[in-house]
Order: sequence, then structure tokens, then C-alpha cells
Amino acid sequence: MKKTLITTLFILLASICVFAQSLLYKVTGENMQYPVYIYGTIHALPQADFFIDSVVIEKFAEADKLVLEIDMSNPNMAFEVQSAMMMKDNSIDNILTPEEYARLSKFFADSLQMPIAMLNSVKPLMLSSFLLPKLIGTQVASYEGYFMQQAVAQQKQIGGLETVVEQISHLDMIPLPQQAQMLMESIDDFNKSRSEFKRLVETYQSRDVEAVYQVVMETEEEYKEFGEFLIDKRNENWIPKIIELGNAQTTFVAVGCGHLGGEKGVLNLLRNEGFEVKMME
Repeated sequence: MKKTLITTLFILLASICVFAQSLLYKVTGENMQYPVYIYGTIHALPQADFFIDSVVIEKFAEADKLVLEIDMSNPNMAFEVQSAMMMKDNSIDNILTPEEYARLSKFFADSLQMPIAMLNSVKPLMLSSFLLPKLIGTQVASYEGYFMQQAVAQQKQIGGLETVVEQISHLDMIPLPQQAQMLMESIDDFNKSRSEFKRLVETYQSRDVEAVYQVVMETEEEYKEFGEFLIDKRNENWIPKIIELGNAQTTFVAVGCGHLGGEKGVLNLLRNEGFEVKMME
């Protein structure tokens, strides 16, 4: 099944009640002084589909620190994101054909009430983030936002597994022309984008990280070419950082669910390092 750029973003850069499954895992072992709880998120979804299981609330309260993919408490994060999402010496109208640029301009004007000229220097992959409110609806929920609010309220430390620059550098592995092609596929068949996103949310609601991983991996050849950088290499980079966290304090780690499943997923990599990874029900 061919995936659009929006579905790819929900990966990275992503409520059927099945109690036999869980999105929360406890990591322990001889080389880890404190437990690390790892929770698989979806970065944005409709508020009506948002859920938090009681075991997640319980284990989050036990943790001393919250760690996300990036440290959202960083006061410079907005500036870093804005800087990293811009193209240097290039613009979207130079990458697209005149016909494609006209379709993109019309979509942004008609559907988003936003002139594309204001965003000409934004990388195509980042431009798709402007489509998310239309895709999801007016009431958007965020697990990262929820955990951030809870961490502040409970006076927990907050950190990140990678910096904004590191995260976007992995996205930059996709050449700009291919990013632009994926963007155009998203807007040219927006109903397909919406359908794919709905399937991702429904699978996420099953609380089955392996099923989410399979949905993520059912993608086009262009994405498979860069999956190593978007997911696998990042997973590898996170393992020593997670182990270090477990030797400092009890930590609650929340990352995109697509990073957890599969042979090269975070959970299996930790098992390969000799740690016990237990599903929390």
C-alpha cells in the first residue's frame, strides 16, 4: 500500500479496547539501576480518539523524569525548528513544475486560507505539517503535550533523546525532489491521506505496537530507501541514552509508536542488549 508524506510524518518525525495489548513497557536489567518505562505515542490525533490507560497514569507518576524524542521544555526549540525547516538558496517553486506549484498554491489558498508564497522557503517535508489541522480537525490532541503538562504539574525533570537539529537532519536524508513529490501526492489525493491517517489511528487504538509497526512499514519504495535513517538509525542512537537514563533515575520515555516494534525497534534492541522488556497491562 502506498503511503503519503503525511503518514510518513506521523512515523518521525507516528479506542478499540484490547486489554491483551499495551503501549507501555517496563525495561529492567542488571546493567540498569532504575526502571525505564517506554510508551509509544502517536504525535497528533483527534481529541475524540485520545486515550490514556490507568497503568500509564500510575507508572508516569512513579517516574522522576520525562524524556521525549526532543526536549520540548527547551526555550530555544521554536527558533531551532524554524531555522531547521527552511531551505537555503532554494524555494518550493524552483523544485516543482509550474503546474504542480499552481496546484499547491490553490490547495493552500482554498483549504488552508494561506498564501503559499509566505512559505516558499520551507522544506517540502515540513510544508506537510501545515496540512495536519485540516487532516485531523479543529480539536487536535497530542500525547507529547499531555505528558509535558503532567510533568510540569508533577514537577518532573524533562529531557530529550535527540536535538531538533539531529531529528530534522534525518529527515533531510530524503532529497528535496522526492520530498516535493510526496507532498504533491498528499494534496492531489487528500481523501487518500485522510483514509491512511484514519487507519493509522485505528491501529494505534488497538494498543498493539507490532501492528502499528506493520502499518508504518506498508509503504512505497521511496520511503523504504530512507527508513534506515528515519527510524532504524535513530533507534540505535537512542539505546545507550535510554540505558544511561536507567542508571540515573526512574524515567518515563515517550516516543512515536513506530519506533517500538520490529526487529530493529527500540524494544527488541533493548532485549538484544540483555534487558528484560515487559508489557505493562
